[in-house]
Amino acid sequence: MKILFVNAIDTASEVETRYSNLGLGYLAASLRNAFAKNAVTLKIVEDHVAGHLRDFSPDIVGITSVTQNFDLARRYAKTAKEHGVPVIVGGVHISSMPHSLTPDMDVGCMGEGEQTLVELVRLFADTGRFSGPERAKIHGIVYFDRQELKITPPRAPIQDLDTIAMPARDLLKIGRHAYMFTSRGCPYDCIFCASTQFWNQLRFFSAEYILREIEVLVNEYQVRTISFFDDLFIGNLPRLRRIVELLEGKDLLKKITFTCSARANLINEEVAVLLRRMRVFSVGMGLESGSDETLKYLKGHNISVKDNERAVAVLKRHKIAANASFVIGSPHETKEEILKTYAFIKNNPLSLFDTYVLTPYPGTAIWEYAKAKGLVADNMDWSRLNVNFNVNAEAAVILSEVLSRRELVVLYQRFERLRLFTNLKNVWSTPQLRDLPGMALKVLAAGLRDLIKKMFAILFRGRKNSHGKNAGSHSGL
Repeated sequence: MKILFVNAIDTASEVETRYSNLGLGYLAASLRNAFAKNAVTLKIVEDHVAGHLRDFSPDIVGITSVTQNFDLARRYAKTAKEHGVPVIVGGVHISSMPHSLTPDMDVGCMGEGEQTLVELVRLFADTGRFSGPERAKIHGIVYFDRQELKITPPRAPIQDLDTIAMPARDLLKIGRHAYMFTSRGCPYDCIFCASTQFWNQLRFFSAEYILREIEVLVNEYQVRTISFFDDLFIGNLPRLRRIVELLEGKDLLKKITFTCSARANLINEEVAVLLRRMRVFSVGMGLESGSDETLKYLKGHNISVKDNERAVAVLKRHKIAANASFVIGSPHETKEEILKTYAFIKNNPLSLFDTYVLTPYPGTAIWEYAKAKGLVADNMDWSRLNVNFNVNAEAAVILSEVLSRRELVVLYQRFERLRLFTNLKNVWSTPQLRDLPGMALKVLAAGLRDLIKKMFAILFRGRKNSHGKNAGSHSGL
């Protein structure tokens, strides 16, 4: 059986193509474990889907997508159907919005997908289709039954993450800088984050499992930097101590460096010492705001601006780069509160930072707020929810009730100028410098593409205005 996995992303975006999709790697590994050797042939792609359908001739297509790319996932599903191939769709969007399933999608996989996919593929192997009474017994899926949408009971989370096979990285592009997940879920409930709903429960891979995966990356793929993409890598302190002990005992630390993400209120002296011992050179934190009022709105009452300041200071004291992300544009956030965030960035020794405009994603509390205000809908142009605000600022959903779109754009651009200055000044002193040439080329290519698109838009808009009709309809474009 041949299965083609499609990662529905914007391949011209540097951010979206920086790393391969480990989620698909986990799914591929789970199928290899569940079926006899050579029973399944797997391929993971990100573009040229029609060509891969023709050349690979898969029996099943599996598509994963985040919200901003779901329209692309819909197009890929339609293409697969035109080739007569059944489609499974998964990922955070269909998990939060199962009613987004289209007739071109045979089944949607909601939430954690390893066990669900295995059961679906077994059903297909036995019957040659994704239908019949057995389908309804599979937990965690959505499908159409005589044009009626059916949703089965949710699947229970995998309790022992160590039973999950390591991602099939041989199907992915792995560079010298790779990434890992060492946990799933988050106990916090930030208003803009869907992680809690998607993973349902916080669970950790063991320190021993993590060590084995690091050894695979170092010895088989010659990886020299690993980023832990967990929501809460440091959330289990005894496990962190054990990871450090195992790494030191294996003498791996001469070959590898790390980055991780952390919540500011969990950073303390002991954590910083442990991170320094395991050669973590930078920590990324969602600091979000320099205003306590805005911070509480976004993240709740268990964190403050003082926590953020203290975390940055602790990391810098231990010679660990403090990187951060910030969010502006909350519904009642004033210009003065946004400028407090700007002042926080200028007054604290951050190494690198990013700024985002608050965007309502399905499955989050802020989505429900936006929906009640009529700003979003269950069926909309999903590209309007692009996390990169500057890509689509004129169409992006604006939640602010006190600032106009133009005012928010001007403030965002001010942050972007500061980000460019800060990041260019500091990146030269970090190991991330080795990633810069490749990133710069992709950014340049994306910028050139956007410029060409704007030029064509201006050109054809001018021709339409001059001739009173769409000139493109006569050009074959």
